[in-house]
Amino acid sequence: MLLLLLLLTILTIKLWLSHKYDFFKRRGIPFLPASSWSPMGNLGQLLFLRISFGDLFRRLYADPSCDQAKIVGFFVFQTPALMVRDPELIRQVLIKNFNGFLNRYESADEGDPMGALTLPLAKYHHWKENRQSMSRLFTSGRMRDVMYPLMLKVVIDLEDHINRKLSGRSERVIPLSKMCQLYTTDVTGNLFYSLDVGGLRQGNSQLLKKTKELFNTNPRKVLDFMIVFFLPKWGSLLRPKVFSKEYADYMRNLVGEHHQKPQKGDLVTQLQSFQRSRSANHYSQHPDFIVSQAGIILLAGFETSSALMGFTLYELAKAPEIQERLRKELKEAFGSTSTLSYDTLIALPYLKMVCLEALRLYPAAAFVNRECTSEEPEGISLQPYVDFVVPPGMPAYISILGLHRDAKYWPEPDRFDPERFSPERTKDILPMTYIPFGAGPHGCIGSRLGVLQLKLGIAHILKLFRVEVCKQTVAQIRFNPKSFMLESQDEIYLKFCRD
Repeated sequence: MLLLLLLLTILTIKLWLSHKYDFFKRRGIPFLPASSWSPMGNLGQLLFLRISFGDLFRRLYADPSCDQAKIVGFFVFQTPALMVRDPELIRQVLIKNFNGFLNRYESADEGDPMGALTLPLAKYHHWKENRQSMSRLFTSGRMRDVMYPLMLKVVIDLEDHINRKLSGRSERVIPLSKMCQLYTTDVTGNLFYSLDVGGLRQGNSQLLKKTKELFNTNPRKVLDFMIVFFLPKWGSLLRPKVFSKEYADYMRNLVGEHHQKPQKGDLVTQLQSFQRSRSANHYSQHPDFIVSQAGIILLAGFETSSALMGFTLYELAKAPEIQERLRKELKEAFGSTSTLSYDTLIALPYLKMVCLEALRLYPAAAFVNRECTSEEPEGISLQPYVDFVVPPGMPAYISILGLHRDAKYWPEPDRFDPERFSPERTKDILPMTYIPFGAGPHGCIGSRLGVLQLKLGIAHILKLFRVEVCKQTVAQIRFNPKSFMLESQDEIYLKFCRD
């Protein structure tokens, strides 16, 4: 009797899943089938940490069975989701019809205020005012006059750090990950918390240590992130945490110490000013509001910026002729000076082309998503592009990594070729096929700072050193399946050669 009951239960679940997974078939939309024996939809490999987030969504985007489709259906567990593949439809979702896709799909539960308060996870009514306040930190004038002088101090520390690694030798193999992480955490600490972190000078820092601890994988942490990103409606039941208790306490102490020694113009001071303003609401008055923004800014810049600098050096080492052209431009720009002015750095044409191409291959955001927030019960029509109505609550995903490596838009898409961004060729780039930081109102708030940080680091390294591949250099980059961002699974080793 028990066996029969078990068999009936299994059959019922299978039939229920089959009905769920027929959602797009019933509507005549191309879709990627999911096994009716599994409740995980199309996420199986990701949930078992066999593939990175970026690679998963790139595969969904590039599945050959849907090569000509403008949208493709797939399943986030049992929730129907869209992969938007057409540039014009991507523009509709991210920009033109923003009011119909106000939120990101992922969210933190209100029981985790530090997570729910962060800019990336806040829902629109909270996000809007927060974004307006924080955007004042990233104006061109502020980057030039306030941030850039502080960044120059860090990049000189970077030069000294590499020189110490060489210890008077003409060349040495150096692993990139820790060096790049020290650089980005030193920059973040200086710019946003007025901390002279000194990680590059000391070879380590508490700021880097605490940040890396948050990324250490354990079963509970994996479960929490999967709930936040793919089961947000279950948050109140499963109570996931975005930040560990140790990281949250560390950031509270950091902000608390800042209160005792306030600094003009940094992130914490800016948010304190916002809390005192008339526009501040109940949401921004929460005692963890400033701490949550301080915590997420560090994480957002840490992994993406450090990995991107490593990827860029890796590609330049594999393409010595490109590197030599860039070094020639830098040599002429530096001349007899040890640093470059802000205006000179951002105006260097070939450095710009190199960085843009690095961001094509390794976008800061491997994918983005939006949730349909239409107040109309039937949802949002995708006519005249596709005969489909997106129902309220459905997530729409854009694989930026897939888009950037689509041969339809980028010939030889896996080849590192800065000439794609030469002035005479940029006009041929189809709009919305190059969006390394996302696009529209939800696009990355720190995108210009991220590019500036990359340019500055690459310029000062190549001013003094040539980078070459060596026996320990990986033949190709594999993305780490345990990381949410694009990060190399293998350490990247390069030979640094002093001229």
